[in-house]
Amino acid sequence: MKTLILTSKDKVIGYYSTLESRAVYFFLKGVKHFGYYPENQENTPILEAQRLMIERIFAKLNLKSGSLLLDAGCGEGETAIYLARKYQIRARGIDILDFNIEKANRKRTSLGLKDRVDFQIMDYTNTNFSNETFDAILALETVVHAVDYESVLKEFYRILKPGGKLCMLEYSMSSLDNFPSDLKNVAEMIIRESGMHSLPYFLHGKFPEILKNAGFSSVTVENVTQRVVPMFKKYYALLQFPYKIIKLFKLQKRFINITSGVEAYQNFIPKDLWRENIIAAIKI
Repeated sequence: MKTLILTSKDKVIGYYSTLESRAVYFFLKGVKHFGYYPENQENTPILEAQRLMIERIFAKLNLKSGSLLLDAGCGEGETAIYLARKYQIRARGIDILDFNIEKANRKRTSLGLKDRVDFQIMDYTNTNFSNETFDAILALETVVHAVDYESVLKEFYRILKPGGKLCMLEYSMSSLDNFPSDLKNVAEMIIRESGMHSLPYFLHGKFPEILKNAGFSSVTVENVTQRVVPMFKKYYALLQFPYKIIKLFKLQKRFINITSGVEAYQNFIPKDLWRENIIAAIKI
């Protein structure tokens, strides 16, 4: 497999700071992950589907009231706040984007959650948390943006308590060598322009090995691709025509979210070149 040139976290900051990205996440009300659509419930509203995804992931953590959760790459804090309010846990959220943390802290203040929820600007590759701080760590579609995913998992392992659980919602892909040449070029562009530095290493079936190499045990992987397809379908119905114009004028790089959404629905998912997975693991 050809190794892509990795850039710094500035590429990730730049991606999330674009007008297109901000518009997408404004439309999604600050929730920056795909929703879960139970079978025969494809018409579930997007926000409800996103909460169903959170519920499905949180169930794997099996946390008791008062437990301390880290939301790594927390975005605007919606997940941490939702879980803290519903399940009476304590939550910390970290993100490298200052505008995300500002919004998250405004939300927790307005909801009177200062005693149970906290948000900080921090790189999860090198946190300032003490060893064995957290009962669980949640990472939703974020480790894929790490330049060095191995360092991230090592840090997660360090700050988890013994018996603590890690749960990630994460993409995997087929080897780029398996892509038709035209789709390979598109995939490489999406990986590069969206700062998904680790995606070429998150190959289908590799997560158990990746997590075990980081010291974790009892690794499980649930392929939930078909349960997120309805969200892609909604996205495609809305943006298929604009994407034709974007392609006509060769503007895919400037509209990388639209490009990735349409291409995933049209090509990557039907050909099993891309998957969405829930990965759970335990610190021994």
